[in-house]
Amino acid sequence: MKYTRATTNLKELEELGCTIFQGVDANTMRQHPELNFKSFDRIVFNFPHAGFIRREHNILQNLSRQNLVKGFLRSARDMLKENGEVHVTHKTAHPFNRWEIEKVAEEVGLRLVDKVLFYIWDYPGSDNKRGDGSRCNESFPVGDCCTFKIFRA
Repeated sequence: MKYTRATTNLKELEELGCTIFQGVDANTMRQHPELNFKSFDRIVFNFPHAGFIRREHNILQNLSRQNLVKGFLRSARDMLKENGEVHVTHKTAHPFNRWEIEKVAEEVGLRLVDKVLFYIWDYPGSDNKRGDGSRCNESFPVGDCCTFKIFRA
């Protein structure tokens, strides 16, 4: 309901053979009834965000977002097939670099194996959206970003 192209995008993904789950908590994916006992080659989280409770530079806001990523990585770790990868695409400029994706991955028993520059134009038709609020259907400036490719340690 928030995004004008959501229904079309979901239909296109299903036609490509993708399995789509909605309403999944990134911190407890393994506990979702449809995901229990499943394993994956790739688990992707593009531009994780924990909402706007405080200003972007606020240390408590940063901790909230680190906790989101940590919970996601912990849950994803247990759902990877052998040689599977977790990909997290994230902004790398300040203050987003303070999320310390690499360090958080290590804390949950994962390791960074590659960090690839992300360019939105490499994904034709991609239209990033804000997560919530009255402007949720609007795009946000991607800026400097990388895809962190993470494996089991």
